[in-house]
Amino acid sequence: MNEKVECKRIILKPLTPEEMGRIAEGSQDFLEPSMLSAEILAAVAYKRELLRRTPPEAHPWITYWRMEEKESGRGIGVIGGKSLPDAQGYVEIGYAVAKEDRNRGFMTEALCGFLDWLYAYPFCSGAFLLIRKENASSLRVAEKCGFSYAGMEEGYRAYRYSFEPC
Repeated sequence: MNEKVECKRIILKPLTPEEMGRIAEGSQDFLEPSMLSAEILAAVAYKRELLRRTPPEAHPWITYWRMEEKESGRGIGVIGGKSLPDAQGYVEIGYAVAKEDRNRGFMTEALCGFLDWLYAYPFCSGAFLLIRKENASSLRVAEKCGFSYAGMEEGYRAYRYSFEPC
C-alpha cells in the first residue's frame, strides 16, 4: 500500500495488515494510546479479519488510515472506510482521534482529506457517517466537512456527503 493523503498539518497513511495486527495484539508504538478505546480495538479486530479475506488492492478501503501529525510524527488518530462502496456508491466512514488532540481541527482536516481520496475513484458517489446524538464534536466535524443530516438510522444520526458532478 503506497497510498497516502497529505493535508496541511497531517498525513494519512493506510495501515498494513501487520500494523493492524500489532494494534490488536497491544504491541504497537505508532498511535497515541488514548485513542485506542475498547470500541476502536473491537473495530480493529473486525477490520483485521476482513483484510484477511480481501484482495490486497481493496485493503485501503477497509483498513484504518493512520493520522500522522507532520510536526511531531505522532500517530494522533485513525480514519477509514468500513467497507467497499455500497450499491449506490457510498462508503461508511469511521474515525477516532487521541483525547489530547481533540478540539484542534485535526479530525476535520483528516475527514476532508479522506473525502478527497474517495473522490478520485469514479465508482464512489460519496460517504456517510453514523454518529451518536450525544457526540457533539463528531457532529460538528461532519457539518464542517459538508455532510448533511439524513435522519436517524440504527439509533444513530446519519449524515451524508455526495460528490456532485462538475
